[in-house]
Amino acid sequence: RPSFDRLLRDAKNREFTIVLCKTQNRFLRDLEAVEEIIHGKFLEWGIRFISLLDGADTAIAGNKKSRQIHGMIDEWYLEDLSQNIREVFKTKMEDGQFLGSFPSYGYMKDSDNRHKLIIDEEAAKVVRKINSLYLKGYGTHKIAKILTKEGIEKPSVYMKRKYDNFYIPNVSEYNLWGHTTINRILRNPIYIGTLTQGKETTLSYKDKRKIAVDEEDWVVVEDNHEGIISEKDFYEVQRLLDSKRRNKKKEGKTHIFATKVRCLHCGGAMVRSTTRSRQYDNLVYAYLKCKNHELGGDLVCKYRNRINYTDLYDYVEAEFIRVMGIYESNPDALDTTTRQIRKVDYTEETRKLVSALQIVEGDSKIKAKVLTNLYIDKAKGIVSDEDYLTISFTLQEEREQLELRKKDIKAKIDEVKKLENEKADVKKVVKDYLKSHKLTHEIVNETIDYIEIGAKEDGENRVINIYWKL
Repeated sequence: RPSFDRLLRDAKNREFTIVLCKTQNRFLRDLEAVEEIIHGKFLEWGIRFISLLDGADTAIAGNKKSRQIHGMIDEWYLEDLSQNIREVFKTKMEDGQFLGSFPSYGYMKDSDNRHKLIIDEEAAKVVRKINSLYLKGYGTHKIAKILTKEGIEKPSVYMKRKYDNFYIPNVSEYNLWGHTTINRILRNPIYIGTLTQGKETTLSYKDKRKIAVDEEDWVVVEDNHEGIISEKDFYEVQRLLDSKRRNKKKEGKTHIFATKVRCLHCGGAMVRSTTRSRQYDNLVYAYLKCKNHELGGDLVCKYRNRINYTDLYDYVEAEFIRVMGIYESNPDALDTTTRQIRKVDYTEETRKLVSALQIVEGDSKIKAKVLTNLYIDKAKGIVSDEDYLTISFTLQEEREQLELRKKDIKAKIDEVKKLENEKADVKKVVKDYLKSHKLTHEIVNETIDYIEIGAKEDGENRVINIYWKL
């Protein structure tokens, strides 16, 4: 409530002395907030609170109990309203009405009834293809590679194109299918007409944090809508998936450059892989390769970019010794050396993120204003209670999507600022290195922001850029 927050700021600054409302509940309905603001902050700031219809007036002795009683009644009303909304939504779920903001990939909302799911044929073809390929013996990794190579939009990209306000935080901008997405589609019973809702809820009407609901309490409605996959094929896929499930988890430590190495050409991560030499007693060789090229071939990255792990280690260690040597031998040259090595432009990164945050906050304010006007129309009888509940639910979900984006962007801003302020303790780093005369994950993490690896082309040296935290 931006305007409410502005009112509190102005009250704190003593820009007025009276807050006048029609009724107390038009100002606050939460009893805790009534105590904190009306009986606390307003008293501290010298602000008189008056409501016309229910007679609240902080200047009248003995009026406090009346205000508290009104606050309790208003809070009971909110609790009852919240419970009624939950019951209405549960009844709608049990009736097979879809209540989400966005339908599952392969479906869309009926234009005549937005609580009914109908098949989105464009995406449904892909769902059928995935199931067909799996039944033919293709694994989830192979299917992901096939879809990526054919240029088929992955669900998040497709949904973003189809819905303007669709958002999922931390999703790759590249159109690369992953085996987890394939597995999720193969496992989802929505594709045989079974609608499952109510998997999570909020703690209370005061606390909007999401909590998981026990599976036995989910609302499951079978034969609710037209299926995309036949039940016979679906359950055969489940049998095959269950038979291939691995119970053992891979063990082992991550390499010292994990999350630090990027492909110079596409910006994607370079991941570690191993191979055995048949010529030299099955010796295992480790190397890093461009993940985007591995998954999508030439569609995302045209370079078959890979580097021997030992070669990368040797290069980074040599550069580390060179840079640390300059710092150690000439402490006065810190600024000069820092300007000579590669660093990230954190100021520009922050500017871009702040600009994106302002756009999201603007959209959020618009949604809040629409929700406020909707409530006023309900109070005037222009909008029915049922329509209000339905529309407000959709608006709230859209606002939650925007809040997710705001949270994600703010976290990125904090991370950039943290990185900008991080300076490697050169003496400590050198001391740690001299203990074993080798690089460790801790040393790399403290001194290096990221490393760019270029492909090795005929007749040319490979480009390796190290961006230091110095």
